[in-house]
Parts: sequence; structure tokens; C-alpha cells
Amino acid sequence: MRYADFRDRFEDALQEAGLFVHGVDRRIETIDIADSVRHWEVDIWRANTRSAEPFHVSAVIAFTWDPINTARAYTTEEDLLEAVVGRRRRPIKTERRWVRVDLSLHARLPYGSTTPMPEPQMFAGWTAAVEQHADAVFTEIKEKQGRIVAIFGGHTDLDVQAQCKSGGVLSLNGVSITGFRIVHVPRVWDDPVQREAERNAGDELDRVAQTFKTELDDWTNRLSELAVWIRYLPPPPGVTPVAPWFVDENEGDDDGGPGPTH
Repeated sequence: MRYADFRDRFEDALQEAGLFVHGVDRRIETIDIADSVRHWEVDIWRANTRSAEPFHVSAVIAFTWDPINTARAYTTEEDLLEAVVGRRRRPIKTERRWVRVDLSLHARLPYGSTTPMPEPQMFAGWTAAVEQHADAVFTEIKEKQGRIVAIFGGHTDLDVQAQCKSGGVLSLNGVSITGFRIVHVPRVWDDPVQREAERNAGDELDRVAQTFKTELDDWTNRLSELAVWIRYLPPPPGVTPVAPWFVDENEGDDDGGPGPTH
């Protein structure tokens, strides 16, 4: 499976799971000139979900594809090993190919809005519930003989964005959390038995897409609960809330020099 095959199959899996990309033109793909690492990123949305107002919810899915994965996609494992280490009497085992896929979830109040930080007891319980669900959804552990031998997912701690008002009072601006899953990519084999055992990554990509949908739905529901508990103050007169938007990393960087290669 090559980069374009992985990308297209993953985008299909996201759409089948009910996660929609904000237009093909919003897909961000870059190649680092220094090391040839590819970066893929999309903003996604989910139709018919519970309202989380006044929070604006956004979600970004991204992965990187390193040159080692590219090389292993264009030749067989046997030929690659022979080119790297030469012929060996005993076959050398290789690690499975894999790609880390990240889901970043964000929620922010409209520009100019304020709300005091929630009460510690309530906010602590809400934060714990968010992280416990993320742990259950993202973390996949492989055990062998009662010992952990691999972890195929995880998440960051919940991040809270706040602003310090006059008098040292903290105002809540937003919250975010990021999780990831590891997707195994089929190796290319001359051996027909190995080739049959690693036919494609379609099933794993489908599971990842479903995982991301589950987490996005829970994130929206948790924010709806938080919206009920906070004391939200709309922007004052004369301050126009900024419409929901997504950052385009290519905008505002026209310094006359070369830009990223797409």
C-alpha cells in the first residue's frame, strides 16, 4: 500500500463512518524538502450532532508518511533486505509497517465572549469523564503471556485555554484534547503466504474511522453538558463574533521566499 492508496482509502472510511471533510480543497498535503516526509491533514465535521453552543467545536485528523514507508511500498521486503544487508542464509524478520493517525479535538467560545472558570469540583469531574472516555476509545494494548508488548493508541491530557482578566480572574476560552491510533500497513512480499496474510489495511482504517466518530460524538456531548454549567457572557455590544474558520497554514506567509511543496 502506497501513500495515495492509504490516503484515499482512509478518506473513504471517514466518509462511510459519517465524518465529512470540509471540501477536498481544504485537504492540506505537504512534503518536507529536507527529509521527504509527507504530511496529510483535514478538518472534519459530523452531521446531525447535538449542539454544543456557545462552544464552536472543530476536529482535525492528520498523519505523516515517512520515506521508509515510501521505500517499502515500492519494493518487496525480500529485495529491500537484500539491498540493505545483502544475502543471508537465514531469512531476517522485519517489523510491520505502521502509520500513526492523530485526532485533535478543540472547542472555543466566540471571540469576545467570557465565562468564569467552572467550579473546581464540577470541572474536575467533567475533565475526568472526558479523559476516561478518551482512554477507553484510543488505547489498544497487546499482551503476551500477561505482559504488555505493544500499545497501539493513546491520548494527551485535556488542555484548558484561559485568559487572565483584570484583578487576576481567570476566564475560560476553550478546551482541547488529542488522541491517536496506530494503523498497520501491509508489507510487500514475494512470498504468497505472507502476501495473503497482509492483504490490505482497509479493516483497520474502518475501525480507526469509527473510533474517531465515537470520540467526536462524545466530545460534542460533553461540551453540551459543560455549556449548561458555565455562566456564559456573550460579546459586548460592538464586538462582532468571528465566524467559525479553520487555519490555512499557507495564508499570510508570502515573504517572497519558497513555500512548502504540495
